[in-house]
Amino acid sequence: MSSLKKSLSHGMMFLGALTLLAGCGDGSTSKSSTSSSGSDSGTPTILVTAANGTSTQVCAPNGLCISPLFTKVGSVASKYSVAATSWTNTTTNVMTLAQIPYVEGAVTAAQIDPAGSVFSMTTDDKYRYLKGNGLPSTPMGNFPVQPGTAAYPYYSALPGGTDPRTGSNYSSAAAIGISPYDLTSKLPLNPVVTGFNPINSLIIGITLTGAAWHVELANDSNGNWYNPTNPLPHDQCFGHPYAQQYHYHGYSWKCFPNQGTSGHSPVFGFALDGFGIFGPRGVDGKMVTNAELDACHGHTHPVEWNGTIQNIYHYHVNNQFPFAVGCFRGTPDYNAALGSAAMQQGIPYSQLPNLAVPQ
Repeated sequence: MSSLKKSLSHGMMFLGALTLLAGCGDGSTSKSSTSSSGSDSGTPTILVTAANGTSTQVCAPNGLCISPLFTKVGSVASKYSVAATSWTNTTTNVMTLAQIPYVEGAVTAAQIDPAGSVFSMTTDDKYRYLKGNGLPSTPMGNFPVQPGTAAYPYYSALPGGTDPRTGSNYSSAAAIGISPYDLTSKLPLNPVVTGFNPINSLIIGITLTGAAWHVELANDSNGNWYNPTNPLPHDQCFGHPYAQQYHYHGYSWKCFPNQGTSGHSPVFGFALDGFGIFGPRGVDGKMVTNAELDACHGHTHPVEWNGTIQNIYHYHVNNQFPFAVGCFRGTPDYNAALGSAAMQQGIPYSQLPNLAVPQ
């Protein structure tokens, strides 16, 4: 098995033996065009997952694309499947948040590391520097997942793989905990659009809470691939550990309470190409839908950027797949953006060319 495939199988909750046991504002239950606005009470009720048959390799609206080499090395199927979990309507692709058996708990970073959540952002005239210990400033679920909780059967049914720090084997995915790690990232301060660039890494962005976003992919032992929040419950912030590294999936609105109440949402973090990932509200204060976004889940208009209003490309987090980043509009420098060995575990970045589709 390649180093990439090992990393996927033991870390990113890639579902080696998935057992199906039985994710935003209000919206209708149509397919990928489901509205995320509705009455816009500020409390999401649904997420919309990838439709069955959505390509994993074509950069297109309502989808996600990874590079051909990533696809080959990771044995990623060419199309998404939809798992028939109790919270997922496989006809409409709607996941009802109230029906998800979340991983319980509200663990603070200080309970894992006496230093708590460590995170800083500095800039010079060319770059943005992000540095921390990978632990978010917001509460996490109780990992390892505890026996007797609603989420435990889902995690205990999966093989745990090997702890990359110690080489020991986990008894199951339920046994994987959270540890601090070296989060180091250097991003361009003023990124430029270069095309539609397929994703070449597990990490797709860094949040201002001090944690990372991961690519929206998960597999089972039969070769099927899913949006991760479709087959496996996460904590209330849609997070869980990969190789002891906590990260987010989907629309983690509880981790970003300042979505704004009027006008455009603030920036929540940064993608690996340097462009900002903003909250779910557009310039009119309404929740952004995929119909307003391009194949990479973003668009261009004036927003606050580096202290001034600039007409710049940016991504949006919303409740429709792929939720944050579907591909990169800029060209990431993976060695700089993922600047530590911990962030690059098992991923042969030097083998993954920057493959762009011209504008």
